Parts: sequence; structure tokens; C-alpha cells
Amino acid sequence: MARSMSHPVHLWFAWTLVLACTDNDGQRGDLTDGSPPHGSGLPPGLFGTSDTEGESEAGSAAESAADKLDLPAGDSSGGVVVEPPGCDKVDFLFVIDNSNSMADEQSSLIASFPGFIAAINETLEADDYHVMTISTDDGNPGDGDQDCDFKECICAPAPTCCRDVCDTIFKGTTCNGEPCDLISIDSCEFEYGSGRVYDQYGTRCPIAADRRYMLASQPDLVSTFACAAGIGAFGSGDERPIQSALAALGAVQNGTGGCNEGFLRDDAILVLILITDEEDDNLEANEGSPGEPAGWYEAVVAAKHGVPEAAVVLGLVGDSNLPGGLCPPVWNPYEDGGEAAPRLQSFVQMFSGGVLGSVCAADYTPFFLEAVSVIDTACDIFVPIG
Repeated sequence: MARSMSHPVHLWFAWTLVLACTDNDGQRGDLTDGSPPHGSGLPPGLFGTSDTEGESEAGSAAESAADKLDLPAGDSSGGVVVEPPGCDKVDFLFVIDNSNSMADEQSSLIASFPGFIAAINETLEADDYHVMTISTDDGNPGDGDQDCDFKECICAPAPTCCRDVCDTIFKGTTCNGEPCDLISIDSCEFEYGSGRVYDQYGTRCPIAADRRYMLASQPDLVSTFACAAGIGAFGSGDERPIQSALAALGAVQNGTGGCNEGFLRDDAILVLILITDEEDDNLEANEGSPGEPAGWYEAVVAAKHGVPEAAVVLGLVGDSNLPGGLCPPVWNPYEDGGEAAPRLQSFVQMFSGGVLGSVCAADYTPFFLEAVSVIDTACDIFVPIG
């Protein structure tokens, strides 16, 4: 089970589960059946096998892994290479709500990051990081802000808003001071789960090598993160944090030629961080992330080749439904607070390396400092499979 800031518990992991991502042929387990909605950006397998099939496959994989527990480190017998436990790589994925109620929360996240990354550097033996921020929408500025006078336009979120003011709405000649005919916007800016590389004002963040994610060697990592995490509050009010996260972890985004090519690594621990003040629900047609928390969990585990312990999930979400919650019981999106998020809470709690915190906390630093110990534990018992 996950733990919250108010109810810390010890994490216990089973070695057979850590190795249960392989079968007798040494192939990595993966969810197979089921296809996502067309154009959703979700990886295949979100609506995967039934519970009965999953239990059967997991049992078979566990028995196969148990048979191999006495293999020496590096032995490739049976088609599996089992390395000594411990990770030296971590992939951090920050999923940041960019709707119009999130300005303060983004500021709190940015303020807490220096202490978080310093604690990571001091605690973990791992020193090879990927850090990426994504929004909870597809980049289309449906709820953006435009101000045009004589076809000279200023808009947000930039630069994606320029597509509308230059080409469709106002037929402007300039956008945020740039001639429309010179503005070129990468198609990745309009995809769920693509790494964000602009701040809310359209300033390109200085991420090295034109990647959409930062490395541990990124010059001035703290200020670069502040740019990439400061994506603003002009995004869609139809927040889809899980859809964005699963798209970011999918083969389309991470494969050759994908927007996030190379971000997610098989031999790295995944740390997924959700920051949103709204629930991810799909009670209304065409809103919210498709699927249910159990399916979301399965999709994340599939992205880590069937090893749940290879993922740590941190959730800064609305908590007014929980004992001791910090968010007001009545949520107003135009005021400070957060909507109760039982679906997101359930998703986080499915991971043994899961930590819940309140998006309404005045300071996120204590939450992230507690999370460091959870990440460290997951890293210590991680068994890379090569």
C-alpha cells in the first residue's frame, strides 16, 4: 500500500516479484490485448487482459523467477541476465496541471525542487537522471488568453497560442512580437505526454541538446527545471494527467523519432509525480483520462516490463475526503484549494512505492523529502534486466 504524509509505513518488497517480469523464455511480460481510443496518445494495453489472465501470467512468471533465484549475478542461463540489485539510473516524470487554478501550486513545486534534487544527490547512489515535465493537456490553447489590436496579438500559452491568433482566429500579422510568417511550432507541442520546453510566456527553456528532458549534467538544472515546470495556468480545463503520463511513457513518444526519444529507460527506476488540484474523472463524455485506476496501474507496470516495484508514484492531489486533509471541504476552482481526488488517490495507493500528499500544502518540501527515502528503498532493491 502507499503511504501518506500523516501515516508513514515501512515498505516491504518480495524478491520474486522484483524478478517476475520474465517468463521461462526470458521474455519480458507485457499487457497485450485491448486498444486505446484513436488519437488518445495512450499506449496499447491500457484496457488489457482480464484479472484472471493477469493472475495466471503473474503466477507463472513468479514460479519461473523463483527457479532462477540461485543464478549468479550476470549469469544469462535461461535467457535472463540478472544484475546485482541496485539502480544507478532514475527517470523523473513530473505531470503538472496547467489549468487556470494552478499558478500557486506550480510556484510551490518550483520552490521545492532545489531541496528535493539536493536530497536525491545526497541519498541515492544513482547519479544518472532524466527529468521531464509534461502538462495535463495536448497543448491546444482552448482556454488560453488572446489580446489582439490591429492584427498585433499577445497571447498565452505561448507559443502554441500563436497558431490560433495567426492562422485561424484573428489572422494576425504578429504574435507576441514575432512576425507570424516566421513562427514555426513543432508538432510535439500539440501531443499528450510530450516534454514541455517553453515557459508560459513562450521563452524556450535552455535544455541541453534540444532534448525534451534534462539530464543530471544539465547546466543549471534548478533554473532550467523552473522554466520547464513554469508552464503556466492557461491550459485546458479538461485535465487528463493520467492520459498524459501514459502517453509520455508509451513507445510512440519514447521510440525512435518520438518527441521524448530516450527518456524512459529499461534499466532505470521510474519516479512518476502527479501535481493537480482536480480529480481525473471521465464522468462526462470526452472528458478526463480514459479507463479506470486499475487499468492505469497496469499500464504503468507494463511500461516497466511487469515489475511494479520499478515505479515509484508520488501524488500531490486534493485530499478533502481524507482524515486530516488540508484542502477545504468545498472546492472552488477560482480560489485556493483542491477537488477531492479518490480515483487518483486509489491509483497512487496501488503502488507499494506510492506516497500521497496534499496539493493544498503551503510547502511541498516535506513531502518530497519523505519521498526520497521511498525512492532510495526502491532503488536499493531494483534488479536491472538486460
